[in-house]
Amino acid sequence: MTECPECAAKEVVIEMKFDANTKHFICKKCGLFATREQVSDIRYRLNKREKTREDKHDEYRDWWTTSKKEKQG
Repeated sequence: MTECPECAAKEVVIEMKFDANTKHFICKKCGLFATREQVSDIRYRLNKREKTREDKHDEYRDWWTTSKKEKQG
């Protein structure tokens, strides 16, 4: 079974059911109704957003450590 990407973003693990007639996944908690491709796209966007935030923190940390080195030198 596939986990709902929108519920997983809220740190709630909910299994989605697959409807064979329409070939869509359905989340019983939030009501998401999507194909496999749409679920994949939602996961990609959510992961991309999180990585961007982590990248900003990494860039700031690199800047901070560089400025400390220059001050000591």
